Parts: sequence; structure tokens; C-alpha cells
Amino acid sequence: MAEIARATGSQGLVDGQFREFIISQSDEEGAVDASSIEYVSRKKEGELHACAAACGAILGGGSEAEIEKLRSYGLYAGTIQGMLHGIGRNQKGVREMVENLRALALKEVESFKKREIEAISSLVQPELSFV
Repeated sequence: MAEIARATGSQGLVDGQFREFIISQSDEEGAVDASSIEYVSRKKEGELHACAAACGAILGGGSEAEIEKLRSYGLYAGTIQGMLHGIGRNQKGVREMVENLRALALKEVESFKKREIEAISSLVQPELSFV
């Protein structure tokens, strides 16, 4: 329950929604800086993906290290999805940030078995994300 409360509450999804609202009220000509896009995406989508990954690892009997790696991976994967399909779509600087986040996400799961990496890495593959 703590995972879900943190992801959806005032430090997660709700904060992201609030920041997105503030940006939408002050947005001129549709130009939003990449760091604001990343923040909103991390809070709205990233935190939820992190929660889902951590809950899955907990229910699957993962070790603390595995839970943390999957939580981080989920945070990166969700942030990527938010940046590409949410507030960040069609904004300058987003693709470069996405590539950096993708590299960080894949680094988190390096220690897993090859078969597991292939299955989970599809969440951050460019051909699936840049649709």
C-alpha cells in the first residue's frame, strides 16, 4: 500500500498533474523546457511505472536489490513514455533526454539473465516508443 500511496499521492502523480497544470497556464507558444517535461513525466508516468515494477518484484519474491533495480527501471521507462506521448511530445530536446534515460534504464537491468533483459527492455526500445 505504501508503494501505491507514494506513487499516486502528493509526491507522485498528484504533484505531476499540478505541475502540468501550472505549465499549461503559463505556456507561451507551446514552448516548454525539457527539464520541466522530464519532471512532469517522471512524476505522472515514471512514479506509476516504478510502483508497478516494485510491486511485481515484491510479489515475485525478488531480493531488495532486484526490487530497487526494477523500481529504477520502471521510473525510467515510465518517464520515457510520458515524455514521448504526454506533455513532451514534439518538444525540442526530448529525444536526446529519452536516449539518456533509455541508457540508464538498461543499465539497471544489466545483472538480470539475458532472457529477462530481452523481455523487459522492450519497454524502452525506440521503435516501440517513438510511434
